[in-house]
Amino acid sequence: MNKRTERQSCKGKIERGPVTRGARHGWCRGYSMTEMFIVITIMGALSSIAIPYYVGVVSGSKEALANDTLEMLNRGLNDYAHAYKEYTRTANDGSFDEELTIVLDLEYRNPNEDKALTGSPFVRPEYRPQGSSSTGDYRISWTGYRFKLLRPGQSGSGLKVPFDGSDIGTPYVYPANYNSAGR
Repeated sequence: MNKRTERQSCKGKIERGPVTRGARHGWCRGYSMTEMFIVITIMGALSSIAIPYYVGVVSGSKEALANDTLEMLNRGLNDYAHAYKEYTRTANDGSFDEELTIVLDLEYRNPNEDKALTGSPFVRPEYRPQGSSSTGDYRISWTGYRFKLLRPGQSGSGLKVPFDGSDIGTPYVYPANYNSAGR
């Protein structure tokens, strides 16, 4: 029952020949509504499984990075204590100035090698944190003798833990007469 007739192919050309289905003859065929519905349903089911898993992986990664930063700072304090003395400074809950001052002290290395503390700098000099008091951020707060991690939802100010590398920058240039606040 093939009829000979003219038809327009997918490419816009007028073709002559029997009316048949299939790309071989130049006819385009789309998906049916049922096929589209099945594919969208499967994609929705897969995304309902994958998205919560992805969110869990991302939040776990943020927690791990925040803990690594906390460990880096507390390790720097331990190394400072071994080289000189325990670092003590009164905690000020309303500001993050003491955290920034402590980081600067841990990053400092006296240019005069005779006066430089063994093992200094105790924290990498490229670490340039910013402060935050937002309860939506991971923050590192000073307790008076150690750093502690403030998770999102906890109140308090401290050094913001960013997850985009914005806390790495040009090392601070210390004045010639710089004295550590921890001495």
